[in-house]
Amino acid sequence: MNMRVFGIIVLLFCCAFSTDIYSEPSQSTSQEFQTRALFNLAVQKSQVLKLGKSRLETKSAFVTYTNEFFARKTNALKVQFFTQPIVEEARARLLRDDNHEISRGGYAALVLFLDERNQIWQANLTYVIPGTTIVRTVASNREELTKYFSDYHFDQNRLRLKSKGSYNTQPDSKEEILTLSWYTDLNIPVFDKIKK
Repeated sequence: MNMRVFGIIVLLFCCAFSTDIYSEPSQSTSQEFQTRALFNLAVQKSQVLKLGKSRLETKSAFVTYTNEFFARKTNALKVQFFTQPIVEEARARLLRDDNHEISRGGYAALVLFLDERNQIWQANLTYVIPGTTIVRTVASNREELTKYFSDYHFDQNRLRLKSKGSYNTQPDSKEEILTLSWYTDLNIPVFDKIKK
């Protein structure tokens, strides 16, 4: 009788202990991706985009090291910013390139194209809110890269990126006049999709 009670107590203890083990990673995983970033779009003239100002305040970011661009001829860091936290289920979907659920309220993405020394040679910014999608190359020469992306460090495992900048069309542009600006400050893990 005493052995049976002891066995039940041990079983209950193990169940309680294992619950703690499995709940901890989800909590810490979600916190690992927390970061605040701001994106602003001001459209003064366009035949395609809605005129006016919009803003995207994001709460989380997810970074993959990938070669999915330029027919797999260059490596890049794809940094996706979301307005909701990244929980375990969202992380699994993002690893399968499925951001449909988590990006419903809008999202932004910075794609940092890297050279053989993992230094940025071009940066593209995507800004998406319901009804508006815009993609622009925001830095492509040494002056722009130094100005906007000087606080950057990538060591194959983590990305540290503090960046503030803006992209402006030429004021005399006949097609569109807009300003796309951003502010990021992150230090988060990177998922390597090239190895897989």
